[in-house]
Amino acid sequence: MKRFSILMIFVSVSFVSQAQDTLVKRSSYMGLDVINSVPSFIFSNKYYIRNTFIAEPYYLLDLKKPGRRLYFGAGFASGDTRQYNDFNPSQAFKGTYLRAAYEVRRMRSTRRILYAGYGPVISIAGYKGSYRFKGPTFGDYEGRFKETNNVALGFEGYFGFDFNLASNWLLRLTFRNVMGRRTKADTYVQYFPGFGYTPEGFNNRFLYSGGLSLQIHYKIR
Repeated sequence: MKRFSILMIFVSVSFVSQAQDTLVKRSSYMGLDVINSVPSFIFSNKYYIRNTFIAEPYYLLDLKKPGRRLYFGAGFASGDTRQYNDFNPSQAFKGTYLRAAYEVRRMRSTRRILYAGYGPVISIAGYKGSYRFKGPTFGDYEGRFKETNNVALGFEGYFGFDFNLASNWLLRLTFRNVMGRRTKADTYVQYFPGFGYTPEGFNNRFLYSGGLSLQIHYKIR
């Protein structure tokens, strides 16, 4: 964990060093993800999370250097995972997270822009739930688990498109990959806020997930 923390500090310093041209600011946007919560309510019996509320506001800031931008995001998630089997029960979770990135943009047309970005992610989450093991001889065994203040540090890379809907409105479609490490892993978790779903069978101290984000942004300056 110490080596990982040193790596995260190095990444953060590198990230900041490439954003030194923030002294002269250009256009900025405020945005909100509009898709994260939707699948968990529509496909609650098939999706890996169900009935989950996720709020993700974003702030975009153009830099002095053309085609460069800073990207800041925050998030809150509260919901449940779905039960796969008796040995992998549903988990109630709640967490908050922060992410930041340095973006490079490539103009494709006046209404569509390709971009790529990378930066650190930090998340704090808590979990609780119950489990039951069937016992044909001595009866079922039931128990509960609870884990609080579980911290994860990681790194995100992504690419996608900006679509200029109007003079002050922007639509973002993002494909992202995020990986990181939990500070403790006493309980296997199916979903970690800010990092997403890690497939079963992975070492659960390490987190890895891919995802899709659809955001609406409004130009405030």
